[in-house]
Amino acid sequence: MKICFYNVTASFIQGGLETYCWEAGRALARRGHRVSIVAGLGGEPRHEEVELLRFPFRREQQWPDFGTRFRRLMERLSFARHSLAHLVDAGYDAVIVNKPFDFPILWQARKKGLAAQTIFRSGGTEFYFGDRWFAGSIDHWLSTSRYNAAQVEARYGRKVEVVHNGVDVERFQPQERDAQLRLRLGLPGDARVLASVGRLVGWKGLRVILDLLPQLPRDVHYLVVGEGPDEPRLREQTAQLGLGERVHFCGRIAHAQLPQLLAQAELLLQPSLGEESFGITLVEAMACALPVLASRQGGMTEIVVPGVTGELLPPGEVGAWREAIAALLAQPERMRALGAAARARVVAEFTWAANAARLEQLLQGGAKPCAAS
Repeated sequence: MKICFYNVTASFIQGGLETYCWEAGRALARRGHRVSIVAGLGGEPRHEEVELLRFPFRREQQWPDFGTRFRRLMERLSFARHSLAHLVDAGYDAVIVNKPFDFPILWQARKKGLAAQTIFRSGGTEFYFGDRWFAGSIDHWLSTSRYNAAQVEARYGRKVEVVHNGVDVERFQPQERDAQLRLRLGLPGDARVLASVGRLVGWKGLRVILDLLPQLPRDVHYLVVGEGPDEPRLREQTAQLGLGERVHFCGRIAHAQLPQLLAQAELLLQPSLGEESFGITLVEAMACALPVLASRQGGMTEIVVPGVTGELLPPGEVGAWREAIAALLAQPERMRALGAAARARVVAEFTWAANAARLEQLLQGGAKPCAAS
């Protein structure tokens, strides 16, 4: 089959949604399918097995600020202006989108003759006024978690199947500590390291970890991997708390380098204050045999098994997070056991190969009439 992942940000943002496009795409390519990612101008291909096609668009920050969802919808519509003809004429057997912002594009493509099966693979709740009008352009409804599936079902009245995201367990696996890398990162050789990975936006809750860090031993350092609009505020908070020598901002890194960075850490922290529909960062860290501490909300509750692979904690409660981190750091043997169990859980349940096999099975079954949930 000729399969398209249609997502404007897949070329230039390193996030969970973008990782899904590239990793699920490569897994499908390895199953013999021809896979393309249709994305905006910018960035470079991650995998040679997947073709990257780039088209112009106007970024969301360039639109009037009538709200984030307005801006993102306009970004997608500007992208469609340049990519729609390709989508219609390329002869795809399947087109996969990840945001409701792309429903109007698929609706218009259908009117112009698009015959491909369409999949909406949801990883969030970025609904907007009028999105239901275009929902008929979707043949298959998927979600990354049962939590998110229920939200989508309530919005669109369609039955949504859960297909968990995955991880490349050959790339993401335990590694030895790298003394030279720690030196480049500014980490002392004997430092105990907490790590968070993801886009630096307020709802990710990293300020919670900064607030508690002064109450942990001085050999505990915090590695922040990613970039985003909240970085200046986080740096300011770091300076105000006198943590300049213990907090290390790595910026954006190539996805292929992430396992090496994770190997420098004792714990992965995901203190999200807003909803996480899945949490691909958690799965990647677990594959590297890291125990994870995550907020008790959203799809993350379907990934972390409390007391077995890590812990689920109340969002935003600094005291609870401090106690949980301190307790685990005091029990290195327990951390190793949690990490081993985390790795085993990922290998058994969260792989891109399994994700691709389910997508293939779904598409081979063909489009079916829409069924209400």
